[in-house]
Amino acid sequence: MEKSVDIRLTTTIRQPDMDDQVMTLQAHGTLTEKNNRQYLQYREQQDELEIRTIVKFTEEEAVIMRSGGLQMRLPFLLHKEQTGNLTNEQGSFMLTTTAHELSVGDSHFKVRYDLALGADFAGEYEMEIQFMEATK
Repeated sequence: MEKSVDIRLTTTIRQPDMDDQVMTLQAHGTLTEKNNRQYLQYREQQDELEIRTIVKFTEEEAVIMRSGGLQMRLPFLLHKEQTGNLTNEQGSFMLTTTAHELSVGDSHFKVRYDLALGADFAGEYEMEIQFMEATK
C-alpha cells in the first residue's frame, strides 16, 4: 500500500566545541509498506542538485539511501557499528554509524547516531522525520 505524505525533516548536528546546527526540510513524498518494512521516499533540492532519498525502516533497523546529486548509503542498527558510504564530486568515502536511539511510529521516524567519515569523528546527528497523509 502506497500513500502520499507530507514530510517534515529536522536534523540536528552536534560537534565538539561548536553550536548545534539545526536544519529543517519540508517535502512531499510517499510512504509504502512491504514485508513489514516501511519505505519513505522524497526529493530535495540542495543548490543545483536534486537528491532522491529513500528511508527504509523497521523497529530494529534502518537505512537511508540517497541518489541523484550524491550517492549515499547510511545503515543503522541500534547500539551496533554499521558501515556505509558516500560518493560525491570530491570522491568516495566510508561512513560509520553507531545508533544510540531508533524510534518508529505511525507518523514518525527518529534516529540519533554518531557519525564517522573515514577515521574522523564527524559528530552526533539526530534526524527526525514526521510524516502525515497528504491532504489533496
